[in-house]
Amino acid sequence: MSRFRMTRPSPRSATPSIVGSTDASRSAVRSPRRAPRQRAFAAPPDRDGRDKILQVAIRSFSEIGYEGTTTAAVAREAGVTQPLVHHHFGSKEGLWRAAMDELFAEVDAFREPSDASPTERLVAGIDQFVRFVARRPEVTRVIAREGAKSSPRLTYLIDRHLRAPFQAVVGAMKAGQRAGLIARDVRPELVLFLLLGAGSHLFDVTAFARESLGIDAESERTREEFVALVREVMSAGIFRERVGKRRR
Repeated sequence: MSRFRMTRPSPRSATPSIVGSTDASRSAVRSPRRAPRQRAFAAPPDRDGRDKILQVAIRSFSEIGYEGTTTAAVAREAGVTQPLVHHHFGSKEGLWRAAMDELFAEVDAFREPSDASPTERLVAGIDQFVRFVARRPEVTRVIAREGAKSSPRLTYLIDRHLRAPFQAVVGAMKAGQRAGLIARDVRPELVLFLLLGAGSHLFDVTAFARESLGIDAESERTREEFVALVREVMSAGIFRERVGKRRR
């Protein structure tokens, strides 16, 4: 009998098993509620990390170029791990392309008035361009770096982001010349590069403008005055139709 009694579970040994079963049941009930919170919490940091990586990469590629930029340095500055950079973008080339797509995205969104004259279309394009490079001077720096010599990266920028808007500006000028609204003795392609240089340089050298002449090139007032100035110079120089005066 004593041997039989020893094999029976004592009340003390039974109690932990009941408590354990209760805790397991409670955990089973709680776990479905915890899981969605964990998934919801994990997603935003991943997205934030990608955005931070892109912004750091844009600044690095524009300031020190493709060769000077490393994924390790971008990761450090963005406060993420280097494997996360490769997870999102695959390689430095993939990171560069994604950064350029982010930087030049607004160029793809440029719109011209559908019922406008060639000169009005050109002026609208000028206004958009100057405001764009004022906000994103990295565009000017990237073009200056990549445009110095032929490369697959330059081809990518032109084919994906720049060829269509460049052709639209040149086409508008040629249409204006045929209509007698724009001087016929100027080459539209050269005017385009005049605009690219003159319209963006101020915003590429903001420190120089401030320290040399006290110009706050980052202010909205300066930007809008500069937009009006470029429009007036174009109007006085090549337009037969004084668009700058008439639009005010």
